[in-house]
Amino acid sequence: MSLTQALSSANSGLASSSRRADVAASNIANASTPGYVRRNVITSENVSGSQGNGVRVSAIERAQDMAISRLRRDADSAAGRSSVIAQAYQTLNTELGSPGDGYGLFATLENFEASLKSLEATPESAALQNAVFSAANETAHQFNALSHIVSSMRETADSNINRSVQKVNDSLYRLQELNTQISGLNELSGEGAALEDERQRLINEISEIIPIKDIPRDNGQVDILTSSGVYLLSGTVKELSFERAGVITETDRFGETGSRLSGLFVGEQELTPGTDGRHALQSGSLAGEFAIRDSVATDFSDSLDGLAADLITRFSDDALDPTKAAGAPGIFTDNGAAFDPVNLSGAASRFSLNSSINPNAGGDVSRLRDGLGATTPGNTGNTSIITAMLDAMNAPQNAPAGTKLQGQFSVMGATAGFTSQIGEQTLRHESINASTTARRDILSDTELSQSAVDTDAELQNLLVIEQAYAANARVIQTIGDMLDRLMQL
Repeated sequence: MSLTQALSSANSGLASSSRRADVAASNIANASTPGYVRRNVITSENVSGSQGNGVRVSAIERAQDMAISRLRRDADSAAGRSSVIAQAYQTLNTELGSPGDGYGLFATLENFEASLKSLEATPESAALQNAVFSAANETAHQFNALSHIVSSMRETADSNINRSVQKVNDSLYRLQELNTQISGLNELSGEGAALEDERQRLINEISEIIPIKDIPRDNGQVDILTSSGVYLLSGTVKELSFERAGVITETDRFGETGSRLSGLFVGEQELTPGTDGRHALQSGSLAGEFAIRDSVATDFSDSLDGLAADLITRFSDDALDPTKAAGAPGIFTDNGAAFDPVNLSGAASRFSLNSSINPNAGGDVSRLRDGLGATTPGNTGNTSIITAMLDAMNAPQNAPAGTKLQGQFSVMGATAGFTSQIGEQTLRHESINASTTARRDILSDTELSQSAVDTDAELQNLLVIEQAYAANARVIQTIGDMLDRLMQL
């Protein structure tokens, strides 16, 4: 090897050591930066003709195991869906209450039944008549409030879907820009790695919303498609489309004629979760929001409407109160009228007290004892109507329409069955969420162990780099001394 070649090799070693030191310093500086992936300098022998001529930096690579990252993104999608649904059931379970809680629908109906029993024992008591009225009024408020909560939950889910769709579309356009920027960069500059970090952060954010796959293309670009194979980014963006409904009524059901609820599309391809289409999303927070809007909340609403309709119907039995007109409602009404079996949806929101017993509407609480059609005070000791109302509450009847109960139940039995169903669903989805979250956390830790910066290792690497730099500098100094001697000959 000539002195010129030796000098060239030593210079390349200095340049390589300098680049490695720069990358190691950058790794240490960004050790706590979220989303930062450790950089590695890839070197190779520099060959000139048939001879080696030092070393060259061939690439700056990101220390990311894409197989693990893809598994973690799948776990993110699963956890995104399970978390949204579990939270919805927790909310519904808390608002509904359970036997023994002392609040909620069951406790309210329990209080109503207890007040009727007290009035049965002392029918002449005006205070106990008012207590029954208050308990009945609270029952109406409970049904109305729970119905309102469900409607609000559906509207919130619909709004969240709209925001998530916008976020995904915005991220896709940013990914398109990053693809263009990355394709025009030199691998040795290190700028490409920083842009790839940003690109991966965006892909991670999208994967929490919808399950996706990324496919590497030429010049460092990537295509993005759903897990079922619908392209979202392939050179250009294919936007998700969705239309927010705004106000959602109890009768609005996705897929039914006249419904204002929108599905999810990419062009002509439907991705709406919960449908039978082969491209329907199965995971991601977006699938969770659709589940709340179209099944979780609607199933709860159907059961609640069934319980409300059952209570209205039981107390509207003509045999229960001989003073009221045939077919007229009892103390509980469907917005002032008798319940119409073909109009079950929204029964809980329309559940109200009969104005004839409501002092605030010109009624008289004594009609709880004397009958809704009574025009004059009756026998103060008469308990026949009160007893009939208690019997109506406790009579076993077929499970209310809209519920998923099987068999015959009293009012309290059906309510307990409903609260039990919601409690079971809450526990089930909490368990699913705990499992999916644990899997995501394990994969996140595994991914982090592959890509995170170990500052101790980087400092040790700097010591090795320093030694290599010093050795190459010593070679240059020695060659310089040799050349000086040659010049003196």
